[in-house]
Amino acid sequence: MLNIGWPEAFVVGAVALVAVGPKDLPKVFYALGRLVGKARVFMNDFHRALDQVSREAEARESSEKKKAPPSSRDRV
Repeated sequence: MLNIGWPEAFVVGAVALVAVGPKDLPKVFYALGRLVGKARVFMNDFHRALDQVSREAEARESSEKKKAPPSSRDRV
């Protein structure tokens, strides 16, 4: 997803420790974790909605093809 390895995560943690301070760092990471969790739920819901719309469109197309009378071009 982001391709962050252990060295990069360590640097980000160290910078966050200096910038936020050790007292508030757990609160910041907790809030960040909740934000990432909400973003994942939103993306999963979005993907499910797109899949549902795609399935409905395919079903609609297949039912329209079944209802359409055969044309002269279909006969070979």
